[in-house]
Amino acid sequence: MKAAILKDTGNADQMTIKEIPTPAIKENEILIKTEMTSINPIEIKTRDGNRFSPELLKHEYPILGWDASGVVEKVGKDITEFKPGDKVFGIIGFPGFGKTYAEYFVAEEKHLTLIPEGVSFAAAAASTIAAITAYQALRYFGKLGPNSKVLIHAASGGVGHYGVQFAKHFGAEVWATASQPKEDFVKELGADHFIDYKTQNFEEEAQNMDVVFDLIGGEYIDRSLKSLKKGGVLISIPSSSNEAVEEKAEKAGCVGVRFSLKNNKEDMQAIAQLLKAGELKPHISSTFTLDEIREAHRELEKGHTKGKIVIAME
Repeated sequence: MKAAILKDTGNADQMTIKEIPTPAIKENEILIKTEMTSINPIEIKTRDGNRFSPELLKHEYPILGWDASGVVEKVGKDITEFKPGDKVFGIIGFPGFGKTYAEYFVAEEKHLTLIPEGVSFAAAAASTIAAITAYQALRYFGKLGPNSKVLIHAASGGVGHYGVQFAKHFGAEVWATASQPKEDFVKELGADHFIDYKTQNFEEEAQNMDVVFDLIGGEYIDRSLKSLKKGGVLISIPSSSNEAVEEKAEKAGCVGVRFSLKNNKEDMQAIAQLLKAGELKPHISSTFTLDEIREAHRELEKGHTKGKIVIAME
């Protein structure tokens, strides 16, 4: 099979396309023919060098990727939930390694969910890490409801564009930051109030928020606390720049959350149902082939992607 192999940490040129053996499966595993994968900032960081990188590079075939959709090719004898021909998606292997930048990948039952009828492979693959991050953060930590006010930063990006949709699904009133050219897009997602972060101070425009969903970190933590009401919740995603969020929030009389996702099958099934109902609509900004994986990484690194970038195997 064809796969994108990570030669070493560094820039996108460290990935190379190679023909390698299709992986064998154990009795409790499933072999899936990949249709689509999507890329996330975590893969950029792992490629550059982070806590995942040293372990991955020890593998005979270091392959990035966690998001995927595809068709079940073969099942181990202990598998009861899936059969060959089933269309599936999920966050594969996380927090281990999914190795989905390849024409086939191996998964356990707990990391797979059936793709509902009428949902494309691209939409399914795009609605994995980014979608579950937004869903879990806003549902379990934000506890959003019909009387909630939430500010979402970077609302046009991968996690952000799901965050706006989930916040509206939970009934909240949404303030959203992005650059002015993306105003129409963010409002179409459901945002009630748009803030151009380049020309407006969001902490002045969005006051007494119940929740701030921070996808940027750094100085945005201090500024976001000014938007929160006392007792409000600041959920911060970027692990490299949100170390102090809990301490800073406590000093401000708020609650700070350093969020990390849990690979939870029930939540993926909930996302699947929202996709089926048309209540969740992933935006795919561009599609690359596996041979173009380096170009796809470079595109995401520019930091201007609306929604998600997906990789098609064919």
